[in-house]
Amino acid sequence: MQEKILERIARKTGIDNLVDVLSEQISGADLNSLLLEVFRRKTEKMRPEELLDAYRSNRFVQPSSVNALDFQAFILQALQATHSAGFEPIILSPVSPLGACSVVATAHQHKIISALRGTEVTADATNLMALESTVRRIHRHLPAETLHLSTTHRHVRAQEVPKMPGFSAHFQVLALTSAGRDTGSFQFEKESLLQHLQFYMTYFNEVLKQPVKFVRLKALDPAGEPNRVFEAIVSDIRTTHPEWPLDIQRSAASDQNYYEFLQFKIVINLPDGAEIEIADGGFTDWTRQLSRSRKERFLISGLGLELLQRVRA
Repeated sequence: MQEKILERIARKTGIDNLVDVLSEQISGADLNSLLLEVFRRKTEKMRPEELLDAYRSNRFVQPSSVNALDFQAFILQALQATHSAGFEPIILSPVSPLGACSVVATAHQHKIISALRGTEVTADATNLMALESTVRRIHRHLPAETLHLSTTHRHVRAQEVPKMPGFSAHFQVLALTSAGRDTGSFQFEKESLLQHLQFYMTYFNEVLKQPVKFVRLKALDPAGEPNRVFEAIVSDIRTTHPEWPLDIQRSAASDQNYYEFLQFKIVINLPDGAEIEIADGGFTDWTRQLSRSRKERFLISGLGLELLQRVRA
C-alpha cells in the first residue's frame, strides 16, 4: 500500500526519486522548513467547517471516555505507589526525538506519528525514559548505582486498534524503568526485576485489593547455550519470595527481538473470572546502544492504567 502511494505521488510530481531527494539530499533543517511552509499553506486554506469535520473523523484526536476526575485520582494513586516502591516519578514531554522508538527498538516508524522540528509524538514512554536515564547516567559517569524512574504518560499509536470497547488510538500507561551497570553475578538483573515485581505485587494486592493470579516469566533462550540470566532470576525469586505464584514458560530468543533474556507479565482475573495480562516488562539493550557502553543494563515495564480502570469497573 505504501509503495503504491509513493508511486502515485511520483507520477503526479514528475519526480521519480522524490523520497530520495527529501530524505537524503536535503538537510533535516531544510526539510523541516519545507514541511512547515507546506502545512502553513494547507491550514491557510482550511475552513472552520473542514476543521470540525476533521475533528469528528480523526481517531487520534477523540477524547477518552473515562471519567476525568476518577481517572486522575487513579493516576495519582499509581504514581504515589511507584514513589513508595523506590521509583522517582517524572513528567515527560508529549513529544520525543524523531526515531526514539525505531532507532534503538523494533517499532516501525510507520506506527509512530512523526512530527516536525525533529520530533515525533511519544508512542512509548520507556523509550524516552531510556534517553533520560542515559543522559543522567553519563552526566554521573555511569555509576554502579541504579536509577529507577516512573511516569504516567498518554501514548499515541498510529497502527490500527482493535474494534473493541476500551481500545483507542491514545491511552494512559504507567511506566517503570531501571538503568544501571553490570557489576557481576547478574546482580542488576536480579535486583531490578525484583523491585519491579515487588511494586506490582504490592500495588495490586495491597493498594487495589486486586490479587495477582500469577507472575508469568517467559525465558527467551539463546540458541545452543543456557539462559543463565533467567535461571539466576528464577532461583532468586523462589528464595526471596517463595509465596509469589509463578508461571514459568520457555521460548526461543529468536521468536522475538524486543526483550533480552526474559519477558514477564502480571496476570489478574477479571470480574467475570477471565484472565488478563495487565502488565508487561523485560530487559532491553537500549541504554547500551545510546551510551555505547557494553556494561549498561536497562529494565522496562508498563501497565495500561486506562485499561485497568475499565476492566475493574
